[in-house]
Amino acid sequence: MSLFKSFATFIVLATILNAKSLSISHMQQNIKTDISKSISNKNNRYIINKIYSKNNYRPLWYSKRDSSKRSKLINALTNPLYNYKNLPLNQTEIKNIVYILNNSNLSKRDLEHLQSKLDVILTSSFIRLIRFIVQGDVDWKLVKKKLKNLKKDHNIKANWDIKTKKFPSINKLSLAIKGGDITKYLNSLIPMDKRYRSLINLLKDYKHYSKFPKVPYSGKTLKLGDSNYYVSDIKKRLKISGEYNKTSNENSEFTKELRDAVLTYQKRYLLNQTGEVDARVIYYLNQPKSANIQSIITNLDKTKIYPKNFDNEHHEHIEVNIPDFKMRYFKRGKPVLKKSVVVGRLDRPTALFSDKMEYMVINPKWTISHNLVRKDLIPVLQEQPQYMKENNIHLFHNNKEIYPTPKELQKYIGNNKPIPYKFIQYPGEKNVLGRVKFMFPNKYTIYIHDTDDKTLFDYRYRIFSSGCMRVENPMELVDILLPHTKRGYTKPKIDKLIKNNQTKTISLKDYIRVHVLYFTVYVENGLSYFRNDIYMYDKIIEESISGSSKDTFTLPENRMITVKQKATLRF
Repeated sequence: MSLFKSFATFIVLATILNAKSLSISHMQQNIKTDISKSISNKNNRYIINKIYSKNNYRPLWYSKRDSSKRSKLINALTNPLYNYKNLPLNQTEIKNIVYILNNSNLSKRDLEHLQSKLDVILTSSFIRLIRFIVQGDVDWKLVKKKLKNLKKDHNIKANWDIKTKKFPSINKLSLAIKGGDITKYLNSLIPMDKRYRSLINLLKDYKHYSKFPKVPYSGKTLKLGDSNYYVSDIKKRLKISGEYNKTSNENSEFTKELRDAVLTYQKRYLLNQTGEVDARVIYYLNQPKSANIQSIITNLDKTKIYPKNFDNEHHEHIEVNIPDFKMRYFKRGKPVLKKSVVVGRLDRPTALFSDKMEYMVINPKWTISHNLVRKDLIPVLQEQPQYMKENNIHLFHNNKEIYPTPKELQKYIGNNKPIPYKFIQYPGEKNVLGRVKFMFPNKYTIYIHDTDDKTLFDYRYRIFSSGCMRVENPMELVDILLPHTKRGYTKPKIDKLIKNNQTKTISLKDYIRVHVLYFTVYVENGLSYFRNDIYMYDKIIEESISGSSKDTFTLPENRMITVKQKATLRF
C-alpha cells in the first residue's frame, strides 16, 4: 500500500476508533473556538464559519458514515487533477493530528479537542483546494498592473480582458459536504474542462520523463541518409519525448523513421518542417524539461479565468489562439475549420477578450484610424507620395474629397494635434481588409478580416498587424456562417457581390461567440504543442504568483524575435 493510501486509511481509522463516547456538544463549542483561532485567512474563516453554522457547528467529517467523504477529500488533496502544484493545503498538520490520535493515550477532553481541530482543518483544506481549482494562486491584479505598465515603460498597449471568478456558492459547497460526493463537486469546478484535463495529463507525462540529455552541436545540418555519431544522441533525446519509437535502434544512421520523428518534433514547436536537424532544432532539443513543465503549469493557471466550456445555445464558437497563429471554428466542442491568422506586432499586441460576432461586411471600406494615420500612413507618404492614389485611399474634409500634399500632412506626426480629415480606403484588390471582415463590436476595435497580402501567411511568426486578425482563406469562414445569415445568403450571392465590388453588410440571425486567447501549450489530435511566449504574458504570470511574485516586469532588451516591418501600411 502506498504511503498516501495508508494515510487515507489512517485518518479514516482514527476518526472511527475515537468516535466512541465523545460529546458532540463539547465538540461544537471547540469547533467555534478553533475557527476563530486556527483560520488566519479572513475570507476562508468567513466561509468556514458559514458552513458550520448551517450545520449548527456539528462536526462534518467525524462520524463513521463520513468515512467515504473523508477518504475522497484526502485523495483529492494530492490528486494532480485538482492540486497540480502540490500545494501543502494543511496536509502536514492533518498527518500530525492523526498520528497523535492513533498513538497517544489521550483523555476524553483532549480527544474532543483534537477531533474538533481535525474537523476544522479538513474543512479548511477543502476550502483551500476549492479556491485553488476555481481561482488559482496567480495575483491577477498584479498581472493587470504589469500589463498596464507596459504602456508607460515600453509604449506597448497590452489589453487583456481578465475576469477573475468569485468563490463558489457556499450553499452548494455545504450540500457537497453533507451529501458526501466530494469528487463530483470538485469535477464540476474544473475550468475549460477538456483543455484543462489534457494539460494535466501532459504535465504527468513530462514529470515522468527522464532528464533530457544534451545533444551536441554537430556543426552541420543532419539529414536523411547521413551517418554521424550525433544522430545517436538525437534518437535518444526524441525517444524520451515520444517522437521516436522507444524500441527502435539508436545507431548513427539518419533513417526515414528518424526523419519522420524530426518532422513531428518540428511541427510541435512551430519550427520549419524540413525533417532535418540544424542548429535551431538542436537548440530546442536542449531546452530542459523543466521549461516545458513550467509552460504547462502556466497554461493551467490561465484556465482559471475562463468558464468550464465555451458552448452557448447554438453550440458553435470561434477561438483565435494568438501564440499559435490559428483560428478554429468549433461545433459542439469539435473544430470543423482551422485557419492561419496574422496577429498584432510585438509593439501592438492583439487584445485578448471575448465577444459576439454579429455581422460580416463584403467588400469593406476601411476608415483608417487617426492613430495609424500618424504612425504609419503619413510617414509612408513622405517616401511614397503616390501611395494613397496607388492604394485607392481617399481623404475627406466635411464630406468633401480633398488632395493635400504629404508635406501638408507632416505637421500631424509626433503630436496629438486633431486631424480634421477622414482617410478611407475603397474596396478592391489592394484594400488592407481584403474582401471580407467579420465584426464583433468591441471596445478594442479589433476584428477578423481578409488581407491583400497573402504572402504574410508564409511566415513562421505572423506578427505583422496593428491588432486585428487577418485570416487565411476567409471565404471558408464565410461559407460556415451562411446558415446563420438573416436573409439566407448563398455562396453564389456572395460571389456576385465580390465580383461587382459592392459593399454589403450581412447580419447574422445567430450570433457566434469569438474568444481571443493566449495559450502557449495545447494538445490536439494526440499531439502536444509548445508555442513561443511572443508577448511575454506567460513570463508576467509566472512572476505574479501569490507569495513569490515580483512587483514589476521589464521586457528584456532582446525579445524572442525581431520582425522587420514592411514599408507599407499594415492594420
